[in-house]
Amino acid sequence: MADSLARVEADSSLRAGVEGALRLYYARFSDRDWRAFRRSFWPGATITTRWIPPGERGQRVWTQTVEEFVRRAPEGPGRMAVFSERMLHAHVTGYGDLASAWVVYEGRWGTSRDSVRTVRGIDAFTVYRDDGVWRITSLAFTPEQPGRTLEVPQPRTRRTATTSRSAAVR
Repeated sequence: MADSLARVEADSSLRAGVEGALRLYYARFSDRDWRAFRRSFWPGATITTRWIPPGERGQRVWTQTVEEFVRRAPEGPGRMAVFSERMLHAHVTGYGDLASAWVVYEGRWGTSRDSVRTVRGIDAFTVYRDDGVWRITSLAFTPEQPGRTLEVPQPRTRRTATTSRSAAVR
């Protein structure tokens, strides 16, 4: 079983397809193009987070459909003068037409241009491919936690033959 999972994680074409779909999702979300945003999701898809609903005192886990999220968008991203999110790093695992991606994202939000703040968090996606198109079936997200900074891995550098020989000579 472990060997099968290692091969699943190594599927670079799957990873490229999922990352492309997620980049499109972030572009649509940042543009606040709600019609296009909906197209990033399969019908019946859900979005889950922890938040304090209006009129309540404490946070709770809240799962909603994409349609509910879009209806409430004017209360969240829609009220911001500045709003954008982008994918900083994705860890994609999949098999066939099913994949998951844990994404470190960075957002820039502000109710006015002089109140913009930068935030980071984790988006956990489950995506499914049909007829060559990857779309989201579920998204759960959480902001960066105090004292647990989200680090973005640095790209691996390729070792050249010269580097390898130099190391061998020493």
